[in-house]
Amino acid sequence: MAMRVTTKMMQNTSLRNLNTSKAREEKLLVQLATGKKISRPSDDPVIAIRALKLNSSLDKINQYYEKNAKDAESWLGLTDSAIATVNKILTGEQGIRQYFEQAATGHLDGDDRKKILDNISKLVEEIYSTGNASSAGRSLFTGYRTNLPLTFNKAKEENYAITEQLTNESIDQITYIKQGDLPAINEGNFNTVNTNEYYVSANDIYRIRLAYKDTAAIKQKVDANGNPKTDANGNPVYDRNITLSFGDFSNGGVTKTYSAENGDIRCFENATEDAYAFAIENPDKMVYIAETGEVLLGNDIQKELSELSSNTEIRVSYEKENWKVGDLDPIHYFYTERKEPVTDRTLKYNPGFLEGGSKQIIEYDIGNNQTIRVNTTADEVFDHGIGRDADELVNMLQQYGTLDNNYKTVQEMIASNKYEGEDLTKLEQHLEAIGKARTMMRDKIEKQCGAMLTRVDGYIANCTLAETSCGSRESQLTLVQNRLGVQKENYEELVSSNEDADYPDLAIQLNSIRMTYQAALSSISYVMQTSLLDFI
Repeated sequence: MAMRVTTKMMQNTSLRNLNTSKAREEKLLVQLATGKKISRPSDDPVIAIRALKLNSSLDKINQYYEKNAKDAESWLGLTDSAIATVNKILTGEQGIRQYFEQAATGHLDGDDRKKILDNISKLVEEIYSTGNASSAGRSLFTGYRTNLPLTFNKAKEENYAITEQLTNESIDQITYIKQGDLPAINEGNFNTVNTNEYYVSANDIYRIRLAYKDTAAIKQKVDANGNPKTDANGNPVYDRNITLSFGDFSNGGVTKTYSAENGDIRCFENATEDAYAFAIENPDKMVYIAETGEVLLGNDIQKELSELSSNTEIRVSYEKENWKVGDLDPIHYFYTERKEPVTDRTLKYNPGFLEGGSKQIIEYDIGNNQTIRVNTTADEVFDHGIGRDADELVNMLQQYGTLDNNYKTVQEMIASNKYEGEDLTKLEQHLEAIGKARTMMRDKIEKQCGAMLTRVDGYIANCTLAETSCGSRESQLTLVQNRLGVQKENYEELVSSNEDADYPDLAIQLNSIRMTYQAALSSISYVMQTSLLDFI
């Protein structure tokens, strides 16, 4: 059966085809304007799904390349610069090592002493100040506590209970020179001072030097009448405690504990002759000196500790209350309990250290399943020993300077011919005693500076190792950045190939559609002029 084609049908078909052409033209114009193949997922689901996957991967690469890697690069660069500064202060021409070497070789005249005394404390201060370096407001060397500086920026009085974790390698030997009243001798009291050359002596003492000096003094309690308190065994009862324990703490085992409460540790506030004499005369006791931050070991105890295996942990727990500007904050180094004076709360820091916990390592994601460590912890570079050794050198030089000045004073008094008889004899005895003490002090400085030089070389080695490690991580980061850059370019090309429109092709298609559209208009206009009667 034949189908009748009416004029209305031809008109509708023509209009529909015109609208289709117009829609195609509009689509091409949108592509031309946006530069994209699709403007909505329904335009081409395959391209849309592929675009989601490619853009997601590209966003990750951009996060790694533009943000994480650059932040890591900044952090590592600033860290490397800070460590290089410390290394320079330690090893430079006017660095700390040079001053220790100068003291160890016996150059101790007035000018040399003054130069060392004027500079070495400033150099140590500069080292610890460098530890406060930051990146975008985040401290570089304080582990997870990036909001806190390495050192105290203001003086304060606040109680910190510190537990240092050591080994028997921390035990060293010092020489104590018994001088009596010789350092205080002058024209007004020389004839009342009874110290002679036979009194002057040098004694070797073993010790554990704590991380801090001027620690909290431990004083004997007194009763209502002001009499010192003692326990049932006659041991002093103190207002606070210090303990030294050793054993295999990882397995919960403590072999032995010495404490002031048990009478094992005798406590002195200042570094007096009595303190050192007690350590020498009591081989089974320890002496705690708050002023110098030392635990002196009797010979029997030193022998006991030295026989421990090198991996046996020794813990010393003590307190410190007075903090100066520039002191290293113990919460970055040790298990610490801090008692806030206002709230009276006790805050605990680094309890994981007592359980063998690892360092506070900060890592950045710089690729799929790839991280890089960006931080260097304080203990790797900013050792407490640097400042403690410098303080001891300054103290020894000051003691030597006092003896040297007194020696010259007594010489001048004898040469003045103002004294005779017993006074002259007394002065000559003092000259011999001071000369002996001065010689011993010089020998002590040379000996202990030799040991300090070994420790300084250790600080330098640690610093160099940290600098090398940081540089190695920077090199690794550079390689990763290069790879990320290549990946970024590749994914950008894939995204562009998937999404971006081809402008020449669009122009050709658009021109073709417009020509077809114009031709269709002409044809339709002709059809619209005729009617079915024209075909009868």
